[in-house]
Amino acid sequence: MKVIVLGAGINGTTCALKIKQKYPDYDVTLLGAQFSPNTTGDGSGGLWYPYLCGNTPEALIGKWGIETYGLLLNLWRQGGYGISLQPVYVMYRDGTQSAPEWTKHVFGYVELDQKQLEYFNKLFSVQYIAGNTFNTFVVNPSTLLKRLEQQLDALKVTRKQGSVKSLTDPILRDYDVIINCTGLGAREVVPDDKVHPIRGQILKVDAPWMFYTIQDKCSGHYIIPNDTFCVLGGTGQANNYSTEVNNDDTDFIERGCHNLIPSLKTANIQKYFVGLRPARDEVRAEAERINGKLCIHNYGHGGSGFTLFWGCGSTVLELFEKHVAINNTSKL
Repeated sequence: MKVIVLGAGINGTTCALKIKQKYPDYDVTLLGAQFSPNTTGDGSGGLWYPYLCGNTPEALIGKWGIETYGLLLNLWRQGGYGISLQPVYVMYRDGTQSAPEWTKHVFGYVELDQKQLEYFNKLFSVQYIAGNTFNTFVVNPSTLLKRLEQQLDALKVTRKQGSVKSLTDPILRDYDVIINCTGLGAREVVPDDKVHPIRGQILKVDAPWMFYTIQDKCSGHYIIPNDTFCVLGGTGQANNYSTEVNNDDTDFIERGCHNLIPSLKTANIQKYFVGLRPARDEVRAEAERINGKLCIHNYGHGGSGFTLFWGCGSTVLELFEKHVAINNTSKL
């Protein structure tokens, strides 16, 4: 059987890996317009935290997210994957949200009490009225993608640079199954007008003294350190297709993050980055027939690519396994 995976970000890479591991004799090709370190995911903060998932059912976010959380725990224990385990503090200035189901399955989730809030208000010079914390994982995206690509190469998955204009593109003619992980590209490739960009601008700085993540849910600022740099953000601008660095956004990010942690004013800036998150009303992970050929969709992850990828990859594999079983039965 010949399988092609469209999109070489974290979701496409994962799907190609899972299918090839389960079916080593199948011909699997990963087709990507860009490979690491040039994917949108390479520029992301790499934080495990469900974010901008639209109206995706909470049960699915929990299922996919916690499976991914478990993978990151195992890889963190192994070492060498660019994964850090650290506390995240999620702070609110004018309200809060009820704790979703997934908070029962992460390490150390607690709502901050009044004494803890007073501590953080003094530390950050901000008047927060609520907050929570738990231990989570921060991925250095390029490191993890590189390691996964090495596994693909070892399994003899073919990696090709290129793209398709539709799911009936002539490039796809010789393949039996299509796995569609085209992210924002799904808007044109499927086509699916529910897919839209949410523009994110960040700074990457040197701040080795930072050991925890901060999210200000009201101002939109966040600080996410990993093993080699610290991400300062950010923006969440829906339907903004600009990938140019905006000076007003830079000023907004720097001013807000420096107010929270004044020492960041001294941090050396490594890079400015703009990425377009592939958002949708909800993550699409389902199969359909296109001109008699099986296509399994896996896109619309918004800002949660590195939060949901392993769990979503398992759903893709389950759908693929059903196809293989039916196909094998029909040959008997």
